[in-house]
Amino acid sequence: MSGAPIALGAASISQQTDNTPGTEGVSCPNDDETGTSESAFYRRFYLAEHGAAPSASVSAVTIAVRDGGSGGSDALPITVNLYTIPASTPEDTIPLAALTPIGTATMPLSVPAGNAPTSFTIPVTGTIADTTASNLVVEWTNGAGADTVPSFYPANNLAAETHPSFIRAPGCGATAPVTFASIDFLSSLIMVVEGSGLPVSLQQYTVD
Repeated sequence: MSGAPIALGAASISQQTDNTPGTEGVSCPNDDETGTSESAFYRRFYLAEHGAAPSASVSAVTIAVRDGGSGGSDALPITVNLYTIPASTPEDTIPLAALTPIGTATMPLSVPAGNAPTSFTIPVTGTIADTTASNLVVEWTNGAGADTVPSFYPANNLAAETHPSFIRAPGCGATAPVTFASIDFLSSLIMVVEGSGLPVSLQQYTVD
């Protein structure tokens, strides 16, 4: 089962070859396994790889969620957090102490039942003042200390990715972001970031 592919626009970036929501994601269950405890999902974007302008701004983030057969939700509370991280931080790591918040937004998501992978675009703003000195980290989560019923999962797929996807789930022992691969889940987190100054678009000139 898969959802509708997410098309990339002229001012959006992704780390996957295919942004179609799928059914490969994992989250951390609560104590009685009726819901999901605090679970957070991350990507770190190396803006120079995307041809970003010297500074860039984020306007929205698209993610993908599924219910995993646990039952749909009329208002799943999901928060998207934007951070910068020094570009000098070791590649493919996300140490929490290195993150500087630059934006946040919360939206109640209407997740359908039946394990239907669904994408959601969440407006959220933040500015990366120096895209050479800083990378962008995007997190989405059900919140600190959460106990969300019914349970939900990220609607990951198995597409190739240029950098790894991360999960943090304190209730399952992951108190800091770790890659999905490190916990033996070989899936790619769906995430598309929209904004300005991200990919550099071609400019048109008139020459006399």
